[in-house]
Amino acid sequence: MVISDGAPVDDSTLSVNPANFLEKHLRDVIAMVERRKQVELLAIGIGHDVTRYYQRAVTITDADQLAGAMTEQLAALFDSDPRARARVMGIRRAG
Repeated sequence: MVISDGAPVDDSTLSVNPANFLEKHLRDVIAMVERRKQVELLAIGIGHDVTRYYQRAVTITDADQLAGAMTEQLAALFDSDPRARARVMGIRRAG
């Protein structure tokens, strides 16, 4: 489970690398993890939509919602109904 407040930013890294270095690295790592399918990767964005990075992601508006969102997402991992699980986990349909 990844909890994020937006795109990756680090001034030191950006000062010596191309502007998209951290975002490209994030996308590459996410793609590797999702392709291997050895773990289930999901993300919760706090105040930022992280669905542009993660296949399974939800967005909350405030950090006070984090505990509930984490509990809901973890419970969905064990839901035997794939449609209910997809709805809770914010899984986008391919299409």
